[in-house]
Amino acid sequence: MPSDSSSPAGRVLGPQLLPGALVLRRDARTLQIGTGPGVTIRDRPGLGRVLRLLDGSLPLPLLARAVARDVPDFTDDLTDTLTRLVAAGAVIAPPAEPVPRVAVRHDRSTSQFARLLRDGLGPPAIEPEVEVLVSAGEPARSTFEVLVAAGIAHLPVVLGEGRVRIGPFVVPGTSSCLGCLDALLTSFDPAWAALVPQFERTRLLPVGLPPRLLLQAAAETINQVECLLRGQRPSTLGRTLALGPEHGDADLRAVPLAGACSCGLLAA
Repeated sequence: MPSDSSSPAGRVLGPQLLPGALVLRRDARTLQIGTGPGVTIRDRPGLGRVLRLLDGSLPLPLLARAVARDVPDFTDDLTDTLTRLVAAGAVIAPPAEPVPRVAVRHDRSTSQFARLLRDGLGPPAIEPEVEVLVSAGEPARSTFEVLVAAGIAHLPVVLGEGRVRIGPFVVPGTSSCLGCLDALLTSFDPAWAALVPQFERTRLLPVGLPPRLLLQAAAETINQVECLLRGQRPSTLGRTLALGPEHGDADLRAVPLAGACSCGLLAA
């Protein structure tokens, strides 16, 4: 039997018997798959053992190899057999592999958190529609300026001092950006403008946030990205969401477009 570890994170990689369906024998020549009402098929040498390999963990090439090795008396064409079983509703074909649409980038301090995001968002896209950029402490602004100029949607995630800040989610030409956030913060604290250039320095910062908060922040980040990919408006579009360690500690704040910010030229 295939190992449970062969299918990462429970993903269906290959043909799979209808979940919950038993492989039963009706008579000497007939098998039945499932009971509700079930699908009857003519038995063939080795077919029962082949059916029991169909747990979704093996892509078709590996499944064919396993059948040839472990069920030598099965001599029918495996692909034709699976095609008939899928048509009969007894076997589920593996879903088409989704085209990667998101890339997750991170600094040296946040690789573990980035791994949580990749587990949820899938393999990285070569030419992403959306980039998620994770940093410990405030990130270098130059990276985001490049993304704005390139018209790539992006979501900064900052693992800060006791809190996680998600956003603003930036869709260039549509929403405010990280530069607009800096302008807003500078309006409250003029010295903020002197701090921003210092964020360009490379550094290695420890992440001391509690695991529960990191998991919550990862789930929320994935939710925000998937919302945009579905064509919906994520709550962090042009806003920041600050998550704290206490239950319900969430602060969503609007980031208005700054008149002097270069992202305003795209929206004009």
